[in-house]
Amino acid sequence: MENYEILRVINNNVILVKEQSKQMELVLIGKGLGFSKRPGTNAFLEKKQIEKCFLAYDNKNKNEYLSLIDQLDDNIIEVCSEIILLAEKTMGKLSHKLHIVLTDHIGFAIERIKNNLEISNPFIYEIKNLYPEEYKIGLIAQKMIMQNVGIKINEDEIGFIALHLNAAKQNKEVKDALKSTIVIKKLVSTIENGLCKKIDNDLAYNRLINHFRGSIERAQKNICVNNPLIDTVKNELDKYYSIALKVGSIVREELGVDMSEGELGYLAIHIDRINRVLEEKHAADN
Repeated sequence: MENYEILRVINNNVILVKEQSKQMELVLIGKGLGFSKRPGTNAFLEKKQIEKCFLAYDNKNKNEYLSLIDQLDDNIIEVCSEIILLAEKTMGKLSHKLHIVLTDHIGFAIERIKNNLEISNPFIYEIKNLYPEEYKIGLIAQKMIMQNVGIKINEDEIGFIALHLNAAKQNKEVKDALKSTIVIKKLVSTIENGLCKKIDNDLAYNRLINHFRGSIERAQKNICVNNPLIDTVKNELDKYYSIALKVGSIVREELGVDMSEGELGYLAIHIDRINRVLEEKHAADN
């Protein structure tokens, strides 16, 4: 049990305190931590009461968070804290910066919705398939925001929340998580242009995105894939191997990694399979 001086009660679940033993300012989050507390008084709290403690050594982030709190409704601050606690229970420890960036994003999103200025998310299908765990939490967050704030965020905003969660899981900036998503969307477009066919957002699309994710991860780890069919692929599936080479060039240009010849061979086989599925579907529709 620690002795804390209560500096500020943000809401029932969030308080700013000074830990007396170390004279450090902390933001503490936990169910009911702020209930009946008053600034200027002391409180003894057990570790099990504190679900999250952050911004201990970073005055810049602490000040940004407190400034953000001053601008937003307490209900928004509270629901964002609850969303992050839920995410950490599901995904493990997340970057402490998430409290600032996600709260800021959700607060701004709610303000936009109130003013009928919703923003579309052009990468929603990629996000749903690349980050299913984060997207699932985003769906729960949608319900929590509706219950606490009375505003329903749309699917596009759920996707943005998933991006923030993924970035926090990897301790990266959101722009880095978004870059991978943008690259994969570009790779899908390259295959669609090569086949002169649109790949619907169905099982084939999902499998292709997952194939890209695996291929890029292996390339980033310098894992060389052996493909005993590579010569056959080059000769018999030359059209699709040519498309795969274009994909490889984009990955090298955008991400700075090389896909192995064997990897490109398997991608060509996958593209051939997609093409046959699309042709069969077209024939069935006609």
